[in-house]
Amino acid sequence: MQITGPNGQVADVDFENRVKTFAVTQPEDKHINLEGGTHSIYFTVTPAGANDYFYYLKNTGVSDLYITDIRIKSTVVTDIYYEYVSGTPTYTTGTATGDVTRNLGSARSLSVESKYDTDITGLTSLGVLFFECCAAANTRYKLSTSSNVIIPQGKAIAFKREAATGVIEALVSVVDSAS
Repeated sequence: MQITGPNGQVADVDFENRVKTFAVTQPEDKHINLEGGTHSIYFTVTPAGANDYFYYLKNTGVSDLYITDIRIKSTVVTDIYYEYVSGTPTYTTGTATGDVTRNLGSARSLSVESKYDTDITGLTSLGVLFFECCAAANTRYKLSTSSNVIIPQGKAIAFKREAATGVIEALVSVVDSAS
């Protein structure tokens, strides 16, 4: 049996109703990156005290954003909390992060409010999405989630750390679903 599409192309179907194909496959993130939709956001910050929010990311664009993984290290042993938040952030200085597309031939950038600070206030936690136990100082930890953290238009995530001292270094991997 054959199926003919509206453009006249034909596909063969076997006796079990399976379409016969020949395909070259690639990971989804590579495909999105070919279109310039995969980004890295890097920052270093020293939060002012215990349980302070130090990073805020809000989707200000129209397409969903996906956080695929987070690499983080701390100069002191601490727990890091990745939280779904609401509210209007108030910053001490509020340094904007840059995002770098992982396709070096693309000029695309993310539509986000992405800032790090020593103490971000004005936020209400709507729940902990993940946590990371930085059990050893100056060791890189990586959160990877196959489900991703999906951030629709107007929604936000913030990072908080438990310890009262220490420098945080982080890289957040973000995919723009418009790709």
